[in-house]
Amino acid sequence: MSKISAGGWIGVDLFFVLSGYLVSGLIFNEYKLHNSFNSTNFLIRRGFKIYPTYYFFLGFTFLFFNHLTKTPYSVAGLWHEAIFISNYTSYNNIHIWSICIEEHFYLLLALVFFLLIKFNKIELKSFVSIYIFLLLLGLVCRTYNYMHYHDYNFDRDYTKSHFRFDSLFFGVLLAYIAHYKSHVFDRMLANKFNKLFCLLATAFLFSNFIFYRETYPIIAVTNLAINPICFGYLMLNIVNYKSASFLKIISPLAYIGKYSYSIYLFHRFFNYIAIHIVRNGGPLYCLVYFALSIVGGIIISKCIEYPIINFRERYFPSRSIKKHTYKSAD
Repeated sequence: MSKISAGGWIGVDLFFVLSGYLVSGLIFNEYKLHNSFNSTNFLIRRGFKIYPTYYFFLGFTFLFFNHLTKTPYSVAGLWHEAIFISNYTSYNNIHIWSICIEEHFYLLLALVFFLLIKFNKIELKSFVSIYIFLLLLGLVCRTYNYMHYHDYNFDRDYTKSHFRFDSLFFGVLLAYIAHYKSHVFDRMLANKFNKLFCLLATAFLFSNFIFYRETYPIIAVTNLAINPICFGYLMLNIVNYKSASFLKIISPLAYIGKYSYSIYLFHRFFNYIAIHIVRNGGPLYCLVYFALSIVGGIIISKCIEYPIINFRERYFPSRSIKKHTYKSAD
């Protein structure tokens, strides 16, 4: 369990790449259908997806931990979380930093597409240039911290938006290639060394479970840049893997994925419950923790997230699809 706990943080890198890929895919679809992009509608739709469950979570956990436990939450932390700046300031819920980065990324993405479309620069060179800029920005900032402090600090070295934008935008770059240069991926997947590259990417990702950030602070500099590339490569292979049996195997995961936002928001609360149910830890604790998080997250999503999304689809329909149906990534 200590190994999983030490390296499990790389899951966020996968989430960022996948998020950039899926969300920008909606914009590319809209641009291809209408030759335009309505950034206002995009941000409104993201707001309906993110805010209702998010603010319910903030209010619920603030009241719960202040009045029913011995772990009080601060008003300052609540305010910083409410306006999505807690990854730069103070917080009550340690995992909210990733939601803040996502919100900052949506604003950046809307601005980038607005400018690229305005100046007719929806082209590979533009997306490669932006990705390289964000990659170098993150590397330079993390390298400065490494050289200046010589140790690892989670809040300082891991949660800042400008440290992590490259992983999200790598997903955007992959989405552009998928929409406009799909032959590039076809050649990549047909390459005789593709399986070897997949193996190397997997091996590198596993190295995160061997070399701990606290012991090797350089990991916080290098791996945050390389992990998204490895995940992106593996993701493309999985997305393009055509197998009926494989789809049947992952279908339960796909179902859970529909409710992943609520599961992620509330998983630490359910962890608190699991700890008090199974005080000795071990496999039973893990089982209770995962079961509560998944079942509880699904219930919360069905009660809050989905009704709001149905309202959104009625009054703010997507421009990225011809026939308006709900898409989990949207």
